[in-house]
Amino acid sequence: MYKRLFIALILSAIAFLLVLVIPNLATPNTAIAQKPAIDCSKATVTPELKYCSQLSYAAADKKLNQTYQKVIANIQREPKQLLIKAQQAWIVFRDNACDFEVYQSRGGTGYEIFRNQCLERLTKQRTQDLENYLQLRTR
Repeated sequence: MYKRLFIALILSAIAFLLVLVIPNLATPNTAIAQKPAIDCSKATVTPELKYCSQLSYAAADKKLNQTYQKVIANIQREPKQLLIKAQQAWIVFRDNACDFEVYQSRGGTGYEIFRNQCLERLTKQRTQDLENYLQLRTR
């Protein structure tokens, strides 16, 4: 008897909390929805530098993905599978290499900035490698 009452009470509490939470999930938080007005060419404080390093790395990653898709579209069968394996291994390499490179700064305020800069640099290098491959194929 008490067990059923306890379960009913718990389920009622969960239902009540869901009623409170779900409308908040559907309504975008204006602080999150709006992009900060940061001029990355003039960024000087850590939060701005961190934000700008994230943007810069994201742009490099987007370009890499676009270039990778062009290469994948131009090859088939075994070479395609080899490129997929190589790209997956490269991602692991990139992440580990950057973790190693910025290891001494972990826990510091600049850690994410330095890591994003490393990720961006290696991503741009990989993009250039894939672009070079595309140029060789079109000759």
